[in-house]
Amino acid sequence: MTAHMSMYEFLNARKHEREWENIVYFGKKMKFGKFIDRIDNLAYYLHKRSVKVGDNIAICLPNIPHAMIAFYAVNKCGAVGNVIHPMISEYGLLNIIKKTKPKFIFLADIFYEKYKEVLSDIDITVVICKMSGYASAIVKLGIKYKAWKEKTPRVPYGAKVVKFSKAVSRSGIVRVTTGGKDIAAYLHSGGTTGEAKTIVLTNYAINAVAINAYTTFDTTVEEDVAFMVLPLFHGYGLAINMHAFLSYGCKLVLVPKFMVNNAVKIIKKYKVSIMTGVPTMYEKLLNSPKFKKLNCKNFHLLICGGDNLNPSLRESFDRHIASKGSKVKLIEGYGLTEVVAVASVNTDKNYRVGSVGKPLNGVQIKVVDENMNELKRGEYGEIMITSQSLMEYYYDDPITTAQAVVTDENGTRWLRTGDCGYIDIDGYVFFKDRIKRLIIIAGVNVFPSEIEDVVSLMPEINMCCAIEGKTKEGKVMIKLFVVLNEGYKYSLTMENKIIKTCKDNLIQYAVPSKVIAKKSLPVTQVGKVNYRQVMQMDDEE
Repeated sequence: MTAHMSMYEFLNARKHEREWENIVYFGKKMKFGKFIDRIDNLAYYLHKRSVKVGDNIAICLPNIPHAMIAFYAVNKCGAVGNVIHPMISEYGLLNIIKKTKPKFIFLADIFYEKYKEVLSDIDITVVICKMSGYASAIVKLGIKYKAWKEKTPRVPYGAKVVKFSKAVSRSGIVRVTTGGKDIAAYLHSGGTTGEAKTIVLTNYAINAVAINAYTTFDTTVEEDVAFMVLPLFHGYGLAINMHAFLSYGCKLVLVPKFMVNNAVKIIKKYKVSIMTGVPTMYEKLLNSPKFKKLNCKNFHLLICGGDNLNPSLRESFDRHIASKGSKVKLIEGYGLTEVVAVASVNTDKNYRVGSVGKPLNGVQIKVVDENMNELKRGEYGEIMITSQSLMEYYYDDPITTAQAVVTDENGTRWLRTGDCGYIDIDGYVFFKDRIKRLIIIAGVNVFPSEIEDVVSLMPEINMCCAIEGKTKEGKVMIKLFVVLNEGYKYSLTMENKIIKTCKDNLIQYAVPSKVIAKKSLPVTQVGKVNYRQVMQMDDEE
């Protein structure tokens, strides 16, 4: 297997047995042979409808088999998988479509009503994917009953709105030659500059992530079962959960939406050995009475990314699963969509508490000052990454691309991450915070994430966000926004407790001068607090 293939060819390179059960979805298993047949048939459908090399096809789907079939079919045609959050706003979807001009869009039936008005004035073919499509018979009945009870409008099929089942019904030959250098995917991200960006990735970049992850993790993927909840619009969900795990022979249990009780049932029923997720997922599991009773001996690889992992949560989770038979730890990874997914990760062999581990095979990381000079070990600065998985560019944005990707004197392309951290003497990477979030008070660096780590441990706190504020005299200070858990009421006593907790655990410059209680805080697509939007909030409830 080589990164120079197309992703479709990479998937097929291992020549898996057709009878191998590679996907489980709502109680029904799909064999690899059927999976490939559906991919080939859909590729033929798209090819016959003039989808050419370089075209892009929007895939706006949750974690359902249709999403993976669509992605690989698009790739086989030589087109680009334009992967979009399935619950994006109508305005957001319209912006992406106007910007990238896809020929087709794959939508879940349950979301068609939401987007139909936006799509009505656009020359685009909509392929409707039924959420019940590859589920067990009993689940199909349940979904149909729910739709009947809620009087869900029927989808008006026609020339421009077609059924997925119809699109995969016929077979034929697709003769297209593509390889590693060809563009495979558009992923949409906040970008290292803070503005919404469309990241352009090649087959080579995504294949390289799969290879690097496989050679870094000490895991026998062929014997593993992965709990797949991270969606395809997330680089990790696309490149590792789907592409790496499938290509190397891991069985995937697809989960469109994380619900803790359902998750525990799935982990127990299918003997899940691999999980990748965000901190809130592991926190919900740890707080679940059903998870606390679960035998954890099958766990083989547990990875957390997407947001800072609170040290206390990691320690509590590790302690619990060890008491239930697990021999592995919850490991934290670090990466950006601009390098597809993960760039560094703790492993059982290379593990250091508080760090995000060492770079994956094929990845180099350095830390530089504001003049781009490389710093010594232990010194804080901007984290830079070079990798085989580095993006090509931001779509239709050469100026921002030039700001984010720089070439050194040796011709090596480096990504300026916009993240602040350091590398210790042994080569472990420590991520602290976004440079844009770094707050300097009296010449001292204050990292909002450290404040949030401390405050979020309080039983009264549901979520929090620390940002820079100004006193009446114009001096820099810390403002802390908090959301309380149910059963707690904000008061002066509560405020004093929060301040005291900060004083007991942080340097004096990091203690908030003002605490503001809110009913809710804005969150990003992956569920972490959106600090940029918090910065626009007022101080009153």
